Amino acid sequence: MLHRAIPRATPTLHCYARWSPTQQSTSVASSILSRSVFYNRPNTTFRPLTRSYVTNSSTTTYTKQHNKSRFKSISASIALTTAASMMYLYNTQRDQNIVHAEHSAASAVQHPLSAFSTASPASVLAELNDSDNRSFLQAKSSQELLFASFIYKLCTFGWLVDAAPHLISFAETLGMEKVAHWVVRNTFFEYFCGGETAEECLRVMDKLLRSGIHSILDLSVEADENVQQDAMSQESLCDFNMEMMKVAIETAAQGSQEQSNSTPLIATKVTALTPPEFLLKLNNAIATLEKAFHEHQVDGKVSVASLRKITDQMFPTTTAQDKAYRDELFNKFGPNENATVDFIEYTKLFNASNSFRNVWYDHGDLLNKEDLDTYDRMMSRLDEICALAKKINTGIMIDAEQTYFQEAIDHVAITMEAKYNGREEERAPTVYNTYQMYTKAALKKVKIDVERAHRENFSFAAKLVRGAYMVSERKRASEMGYPSPIHDTIEDTHASYNGGVRFLLSKLHEHQEVTGEPLTGSTAPIVFMVASHNRESIILTIEEMERQGVLPRSGVVHFGQLYGMQDQISYALGKNGYSIYKYLPYGLIQDVLPYLIRRAQENSTVLGGVTKERELIYSEIKERLSGNKPTAVITEAANVAVNTTTSQEFETTTGVVAAAATTEFESAGVTEQTA
Repeated sequence: MLHRAIPRATPTLHCYARWSPTQQSTSVASSILSRSVFYNRPNTTFRPLTRSYVTNSSTTTYTKQHNKSRFKSISASIALTTAASMMYLYNTQRDQNIVHAEHSAASAVQHPLSAFSTASPASVLAELNDSDNRSFLQAKSSQELLFASFIYKLCTFGWLVDAAPHLISFAETLGMEKVAHWVVRNTFFEYFCGGETAEECLRVMDKLLRSGIHSILDLSVEADENVQQDAMSQESLCDFNMEMMKVAIETAAQGSQEQSNSTPLIATKVTALTPPEFLLKLNNAIATLEKAFHEHQVDGKVSVASLRKITDQMFPTTTAQDKAYRDELFNKFGPNENATVDFIEYTKLFNASNSFRNVWYDHGDLLNKEDLDTYDRMMSRLDEICALAKKINTGIMIDAEQTYFQEAIDHVAITMEAKYNGREEERAPTVYNTYQMYTKAALKKVKIDVERAHRENFSFAAKLVRGAYMVSERKRASEMGYPSPIHDTIEDTHASYNGGVRFLLSKLHEHQEVTGEPLTGSTAPIVFMVASHNRESIILTIEEMERQGVLPRSGVVHFGQLYGMQDQISYALGKNGYSIYKYLPYGLIQDVLPYLIRRAQENSTVLGGVTKERELIYSEIKERLSGNKPTAVITEAANVAVNTTTSQEFETTTGVVAAAATTEFESAGVTEQTA
């Protein structure tokens, strides 16, 4: 493990300095410490637990059922206290093992993934179709299995999930937040998160890699549109988050040095890099322009004459100079007013990154000069992050978030993809966007962005998720009187998700047919991740890959699940040579608490769906205790039969996608509308 750069006595930021994998990052952290606004970080309100739609709803329910919940809250306290006691013993043994683990890691083989070969699709499909398969448990000690069984059991208690925010809040009012945080840290945090710092995640990353599983580091911070802060405080915090993401990039690269077929990844949220009020305004501006296009379009295009009407209405101007410049821009689409513009050309015309943006935004009230300055600061932060990632061959997965931010996030992501995913360099994509396929517009967006990437000659990189904000999205739509952006039925969501997978694989097959060349992550026009817990979608993807001639180790298709969930699927994919990632959130306990609460509240179907996995764990424990099965921990899977059709020929050191779905595993998450 890395040495701590700043003593523990240094308040607030000592944990961030520990993330530093290089001397350069240490100096960055030291410079941050000198800024008082960062030094006093607890005074900066950021994503408080009580201000989101989900937690407001939970508070209302709790108030109405206060008397009924009193007994449950006491029971929850007892349950969590029991968990804490159990974890005291667990962590004591774990801490004793860490030193041994570090020495083992240092003497391990230089290329742990060399232990894995690509199996035939039939092999992995047989494992995935066997719901009683327990081979994934062989990599876990009996102590770890007991802990996992306990956590899974707690996750099935809906009343505990509902009461948790209030128990924590109650503890804080009594000045017992340290006790509450200690309990959470040693139960749910321990199981679902990688640690408080990027450095602490290295231990988990190393362990996963020994089973053929890669990691996506995610600094768990995001903004809330309901939180009011002064502009200087917000901008300073965004700068701070940028520096921490840069440290995460370096840590991910360090933790993935020995990977032979996949790019190290981190996840990032745009809401952590700009004030949420501005992002909401940018989102509204983009949505307004898109609405105008759809109102004037005929067969998917608008005429130059209609384009003039739109600009005159939204960006009125009386200066001859501006009018002449606009005429020059319009003339590029054709010699007369009947020339047409499609949606991709239309959105490119009004991109706020354009050098000629002032000809629009100096007029009207969609965005003003102050907004454009804020926009430039946001894009500058993303530029720094993406430039560093590209320099050290790390991927940036831009998480999806709430739909009232998503148009702006999509704009940011596609702009960064165009800049950093250029195909002329023949290297793995750097920037990946996330598509939440539970939204009604998602599949169409995927198709439009694939065409956009083709026209502008950059790699389309995507992470497909179902979505993580179903409850709050529907509630907000109902309260504000607009149609829900979420599919009405789960069947529609499945059709959208699977349709996106089929579409992207068909495009990859088409590329192979046209070029006659094998696919690799550095040369393919499309790279994507199936970020899902849904077994049927994963099986469908593997079958469709075989049908379309896309090899598992080509570096163009990846799979992803949340850390602590669906290990049966993850370990089966890793053992059989498929590219599989675990989404690994980390951060200070007070920052990650909202993630853990939302993970439970918004994804009860996922958490409730672990019953089968818990049963398998129980059976494994019972068998081990009976003495019928050895309890030795397996650190590397055995070699599996190699698919003779070519896996060795096309192994690549590149690959990976984009974030996908949605975060997005989390705000964009691998979380499902259903398990």
